[in-house]
Amino acid sequence: MDPAAVKSVNTWHEFQQRWAGARNFLMAGECVPFAFTVPPLAQVVAELREDPDARITPGTRSDRLELTDVAAQFRAMPLTQALKASFGLAHFSLARFDAPGRFLHGFKAGVLDPWQAALRAAGFTFERCYPIVFISGRGCATNYHMDLSHVLAWQIYGTKRFCGLQDPDRWAPRETRVNYKPAEFRRPAGLSEADALCFNMKPGDVLWNALLTPHWVEAGNEVAMSINLSHGGIRFRGELCPHERELEEHRAAHPELAPVGPKGSY
Repeated sequence: MDPAAVKSVNTWHEFQQRWAGARNFLMAGECVPFAFTVPPLAQVVAELREDPDARITPGTRSDRLELTDVAAQFRAMPLTQALKASFGLAHFSLARFDAPGRFLHGFKAGVLDPWQAALRAAGFTFERCYPIVFISGRGCATNYHMDLSHVLAWQIYGTKRFCGLQDPDRWAPRETRVNYKPAEFRRPAGLSEADALCFNMKPGDVLWNALLTPHWVEAGNEVAMSINLSHGGIRFRGELCPHERELEEHRAAHPELAPVGPKGSY
C-alpha cells in the first residue's frame, strides 16, 4: 500500500492539498479543532429511538444498502435487548437534540462553530454543514454505497472499520457517479481486499470521506457510534472538488436524472 494513502492529515495546509481528492484519510492535530462529551451510549439510543424521524434498519451485512424499516420492532424491545440486537440507527435532523437535558446539548458551540470557523479561516466556504448520528449494533454494517456529500466521520463509541477504495474512480466512473441510485448500487463481485483502503477507527478518531466515492463501514464486537458532519458545496478558493463540479454540471444539464443532494441543516 502507498504510505501516503494512510498518512493522517494534521495541518490545514495538508488538508488543502488533499481534501478534493478521491481517497479518504484520517485527520488529527489542528484539523480537529473541537471537543464534545457525549452521554452514555444507552442514553443516546434510548433518546434517539423514540424520535419519529429516526431511521432504524436491520444492520445486516450484504453487497448493498439494507434500508428495510425495523423501527417498530426495535422500539418494542427492552433497551438492554435492543442493544444486543442487529440494527443500524441513524438520525439526520439533530438540531432538536441540542437543548437542555438532551444528548447533544452544547454541540453547536463545542463542535459545529469551531469546525466551521476553522474551515473558513483555512480558505473554505460551504453551502451546508450539519451533523448526522450513525449507531451500529455489534458486527453490523452500513453496506457498500456512496455519499452525495463530503463527510467528516468522528468515532465516538466502539470501533468501526471504515473502508473506501484505493482507486475509487475505477469502480465508480463518472457516469456511475453522476447518475447514482442507491437502490441499484451494489458491491462488485470482483472487488477484493487489496482494492480496499480501510481504517480501523477507535473512539476519538476522525476521517475525511470523499464525496461520491464507494465505501462501507463495519462495527466491531460492541455497539458503535459515530457523529458525521455532512458538507455540500464546499469550495477552496472558490473551487469545488472535481467530483462535485461534475455532479453540478450534470444536474444543470439533466435535472430530471441527476441525484438530488441532501437538504439537511442545523
